[in-house]
Amino acid sequence: MSIERIGIMTAWNVDSGVFIHAEPIVKAWINMGYEVKVFTFIREDFHGRVIFGVDEPFVTRCFGTSGKTNFLDPRPLLTEKYDVLVVEDLKMLPMENLAKIFHMIKRRTKAVVHVLHENTILGDKPPQPPIFYAFDWDAVVYIEKKQEWFAKALYGDKAYYIPFPCFPMRNGSKEEARRKLNLPLDKKVVLVYARGGYSPYLPKLPSEGLENVHFLVLTGKEEKWRYPQTEIRVTKPLSNAELDEYVFASDALILHKVRTPPYPIAVTSSALYQLMGTLKPILVPKISEFFEHFNGQVLKYSDREELREMLLDALNMGEKTKKAVEKARMFVEKRSPEKIAQRYIELFEKLI
Repeated sequence: MSIERIGIMTAWNVDSGVFIHAEPIVKAWINMGYEVKVFTFIREDFHGRVIFGVDEPFVTRCFGTSGKTNFLDPRPLLTEKYDVLVVEDLKMLPMENLAKIFHMIKRRTKAVVHVLHENTILGDKPPQPPIFYAFDWDAVVYIEKKQEWFAKALYGDKAYYIPFPCFPMRNGSKEEARRKLNLPLDKKVVLVYARGGYSPYLPKLPSEGLENVHFLVLTGKEEKWRYPQTEIRVTKPLSNAELDEYVFASDALILHKVRTPPYPIAVTSSALYQLMGTLKPILVPKISEFFEHFNGQVLKYSDREELREMLLDALNMGEKTKKAVEKARMFVEKRSPEKIAQRYIELFEKLI
């Protein structure tokens, strides 16, 4: 095969949506037999709030963020072997220093591909500085359809759409997870994820049909409010495996994140791509640009009363929930890491 080694500049082992995008693709490439080298942020200056665990042998930390140190050690990028270099979320990288060595990177690779995480080019202040547009990419990949208008405007026929991947389908023992997390074994448990921009949103309680439901709010900050049937649990940022444990322990999940600016932005819920593969019922707000392109895979509510109705359906595995879970399963299969990773390989082959 003409592509054997892939390099990628990205966030890694951190609580970042960019990592949620990169991890399943990188692991799929490795499983497909490719040699992958991950170049990522230094521990002193990274994009996110926490670094998880010990890095894998294929990871090299050699740069900081554009907003803090703007540090770049060029040696790994100029000496490691890779046929293609993928660059994710350029605005967070040390763009000025990367631009200085970009001609050398281009000379030693078969293709350099930018994965576009930017959500708009609108606004009173330009979201990206002029240096952002200085790179001569062989291709630019946009990962949400709402990015298409500005991706095509900026990059023309160099812009390609490859969708955001889902994490694989998986399951775990509800009883074991509840024992480990000290959650009630004899009640329905609804997980209210309230970290990383997600907010706690609950139905009116107590409420008919939900009297025996335990609402677990996961948050990163101390909350002074108290509410019936609700446990507030303050945690450190959770690794993917730790969050999975909480989802396995639950009967349904609320992801409440609302953003409705005056002009369209290409935002999405990376947590939804991460968690949909657990095939748990997931409830999200109707009026939110983070979820508007999900059609049928989740249960959408407009207010607290509709949230109560949706929860009753979800906790009793009603018809709406069964349809949503089946659509979620089909969505996860369509966007499996292997299928998305293969689309990147096909693009690389086309470019060379």
